[in-house]
Amino acid sequence: MSDSYNHVFGQSVNSFNHALISGGSSGGEGALIGSCGSILGIGTDIGGSIRVPSDLQGLYSICPTTGRVPWDCSIHPNFKSLHQHYLVPPVAGPMSTSLSTSEYFMERLLASSPWDLDPAAIPIPWRKELATPPTDRKLKLGVVLDDGVVKPQPPVARAMRETVQALRDAGHEVIEWDTTLHTPTTNLWTKAILGDGGAHCRKLCAIIDEPLIEGMVVGTEEDMLSFVEREKVEEEKYDIQTQMLAQWVDAGIDALLMPVLPWVGYKPKTWVKSSQWLGYTAMWNLLDYAAVTVPVGRADKQIDGGDAEWKGHVGRNESDEFNHSQYDIDLVDGMPICVQIVGGRFGEEKAVAVGKVVDELMNKTPFHPVA
Repeated sequence: MSDSYNHVFGQSVNSFNHALISGGSSGGEGALIGSCGSILGIGTDIGGSIRVPSDLQGLYSICPTTGRVPWDCSIHPNFKSLHQHYLVPPVAGPMSTSLSTSEYFMERLLASSPWDLDPAAIPIPWRKELATPPTDRKLKLGVVLDDGVVKPQPPVARAMRETVQALRDAGHEVIEWDTTLHTPTTNLWTKAILGDGGAHCRKLCAIIDEPLIEGMVVGTEEDMLSFVEREKVEEEKYDIQTQMLAQWVDAGIDALLMPVLPWVGYKPKTWVKSSQWLGYTAMWNLLDYAAVTVPVGRADKQIDGGDAEWKGHVGRNESDEFNHSQYDIDLVDGMPICVQIVGGRFGEEKAVAVGKVVDELMNKTPFHPVA
């Protein structure tokens, strides 16, 4: 769910434009940090819920591989029954107004040996040497400008092109990435996420006697997977992870750059009717790849009105048609744009290293100036 609202507090709005959403599902945290109400926050992510609000508030975030940040829901016996065991496990990670702050959180958290408390935490300390950009060579990066499903809106497309050009001008190699596996990976993510048929969410709603929040990505009884079907999904997941790993290793890249979202901003409740495509973020949860967000620019109505190609674009599908039709540069003028840097499995440090290079090239002055 790329929005944040509930029956108690209502709508969470963007820290830069109250007519727009803050993103979700960690949108309240994102808005608080974007408004300078906090220097650091922890978001959770199963399909983009750290990266989406970070993108919409221009934040530096780290969405880690499962097990890198502890996720122990069994500290108190009363909480055990509230924890769902997912085909695609959720993760927690930092969001802040500087990359150094998010990195510091990871470094100090892992220095506390969380694996001594959480058996699911992987005993890997923060590898500072991997989080430092190499000095003896240039980077080799893959890039996705358009995944072929939903065409990014003009400010997103421009921000990606400018980032790629800045990297190339600095001597780094940037190659086009083959997105053949992206759609089947996202489709499998959807099947896995909906696999409990919505039973867990219905259970939680029954506890507090409230209706389900409209727009949440929740399965129905028709989506319920049997034990045999869940095993089949696990088999398919392993197969697609194997294919992506082979592509990654064969390409020899340090990281992959792509948009976080194909859109810049939505009005509240737009998510409900958007037929939203989550392929730019959700696929990496299924693959269990770490990703980082770095702000690289802002929408500008002087140059982001849309060229002839954009204006003449014919929708590829329902999600693409909606994304194209709802674009309003006057509404999103000045809103931040982030690039997503995917570092691979347990590639948090590699993604941070690339993020430092991108941040230095694209933000000559701090994106979030200190007051």
